[in-house]
Amino acid sequence: MIKPRPLRPGDPVALIAPSSPVSEEKIELSIQSIRFLGLEPIVFPSCFMKNGYLSGRDEARTKDVNDAFADPDIRGIFCVRGGYGATRILPMLDYESIRRNPKFFAGYSDITALHIVFNKLCGFITYHAPMPSRGYAALDPFTLNSLFNAVFAGAQPGKVENPPEESIETICPGIARGEITGGNLSVMTAALGSPYEIDTREKILFIEEVDELPYRIDRSLTALKLAGKLEAAAGIILGTFSDMPEEDVDPADTLSLSQIFDQIIRPLDIPTVYNLRSGHIYPQIVIPMGMRAELNATMGTVAFV
Repeated sequence: MIKPRPLRPGDPVALIAPSSPVSEEKIELSIQSIRFLGLEPIVFPSCFMKNGYLSGRDEARTKDVNDAFADPDIRGIFCVRGGYGATRILPMLDYESIRRNPKFFAGYSDITALHIVFNKLCGFITYHAPMPSRGYAALDPFTLNSLFNAVFAGAQPGKVENPPEESIETICPGIARGEITGGNLSVMTAALGSPYEIDTREKILFIEEVDELPYRIDRSLTALKLAGKLEAAAGIILGTFSDMPEEDVDPADTLSLSQIFDQIIRPLDIPTVYNLRSGHIYPQIVIPMGMRAELNATMGTVAFV
């Protein structure tokens, strides 16, 4: 797996919106975020477009991704926000050109679809990282340190540390090694059965989710299981499952998150941990997707190697 060159102060980087539309306020905040890092923001047209719940027509969003990779002056690419829509542009991306021009690429949530294809089809590491519309200057020190290391040092070996007082829990003990893949649960399941589906064979599968009811998390995990994606993985890292809606039901009529994991994942007897602090939460760990990692589920540790 290729490690794109880390960024350097002053590097021009693209701001793109491959999924949902971005408000003027968030565009300005994204520009400020990139300048806060000491980089030069180049705002691409998709950031100013709106097509219902999409940032623009599929062709326009595709063009921005392709152009950002093809432009030799652009050293890195930051997705401004997630939302929905990245899966729609997967068939139109110029994978050969992208493969020839690996660059620092960052985002998460709906951007999971792009992480998967860039790792799988183009062979380079990408970064599951906070997006600039969040406002980098306001990030907590833990998240900011993780982001700065990814941006300016790149994918480096070493142990992954959760924020203080946040422990990683063991679901199934054991040790697993492999490239880390995955991201948002709903986005992963949306591409199943297509040429762009996730490949988990001998890999460590990272899963996170936000704002989903227990039965929907159950349904998506079951879809991955039926597709053989859970069983094929060398290990599983469950990140955060944040902002789960309150259910107005008797507890006897639903399942907790731990019960879902116990019933779907534990029987696989694959090294698995829960609560790596990465996902739709802060503080947040930046994950180099595609990098080799060692998961010691017995000890509750993760290290990139």
